Amino acid sequence: MKFMTHAKPVLKEDAVSIVGVADSKASPAEPGPEIKVGVKEDIEDIRRRLKSLISRTVVVGLNTPVSGLVTDVMRRSGLVDEKWAQFTTIEVENNLQMEFFRRVPRHERIVFIPHCLRDTKNCAAPIDEDGYHCKKCGRCVIARITAECEKRGMKWYMCGGGSQVQNLIMKHRPKAIVGIACFNEIQMALEKLKAANAPTQAVMLRKSGCVNTEVVLQDVIDALDL
Repeated sequence: MKFMTHAKPVLKEDAVSIVGVADSKASPAEPGPEIKVGVKEDIEDIRRRLKSLISRTVVVGLNTPVSGLVTDVMRRSGLVDEKWAQFTTIEVENNLQMEFFRRVPRHERIVFIPHCLRDTKNCAAPIDEDGYHCKKCGRCVIARITAECEKRGMKWYMCGGGSQVQNLIMKHRPKAIVGIACFNEIQMALEKLKAANAPTQAVMLRKSGCVNTEVVLQDVIDALDL
């Protein structure tokens, strides 16, 4: 779904070797990376520790531009891979809007789900001007996402393009938005949604592309539960 810039492969599930600034290069006044060089760790542990670092950085740098916050986090973490820079950018944006988002009752929020998460070979969801209508067959993660939205009284739309998202926003005027998309589409959408004056929480796809993409379901649930 074209919901929301520089698309590179997003986070993979396998363990990764963390490459960063060597501890020996850190001055006594400036501690070394919080995520150590050369340590092979589970991807979810890296995500968890990076989120913690982002939260602490945003709290003490509220008047700092997003780019400055991202640069600071990347320097302090020791991570240099672009996928982590993308992840950090989205999480910084989420943190900056989180308190405003939390103030909006759940029934006044809208969740946008990308149609590229569908099992394209077997999906029987009908489509109209409001997007695809999930039949909850269980063949893909969308059935779980829509069920979680409905459990919380939140409207959801499975869309096929950025223009459709914009039309739905104009039609329903949500007070807050949760969007699932690749990095490029998230960035573009955040820029376009400024005029809507609705706080957002974005969930970046774990695997991007035009079909059969993937998302971490727990990331979606965490956004819904704010």
